[in-house]
Amino acid sequence: MVLTKEEFTTHACEQVLRFTRASRWADLSEELKVQLGFNMGAMALSLNLSKEEGFLALSNAQNGTISMENFHKHLRSIIISHKIIVDEAKVMRPF
Repeated sequence: MVLTKEEFTTHACEQVLRFTRASRWADLSEELKVQLGFNMGAMALSLNLSKEEGFLALSNAQNGTISMENFHKHLRSIIISHKIIVDEAKVMRPF
């Protein structure tokens, strides 16, 4: 199945919201950290995010400068501001 750019962007947004529900960065497996990083990159590229909105926010969550909860809130506010509608059932899926 080939996704359109819009579908791919929405999927990336859903995945970053899903994985940032973890309490701490350390709670994610190495595989999920890679998936989060990939989807964060896809989201940043698709939404034309600044370095601060994308990479630095991810780095700050990884090193504990910001909590995963605040990182999640940051991402959700970006997604809302770009009028991306996510499927909350996909965001709430276990990982």
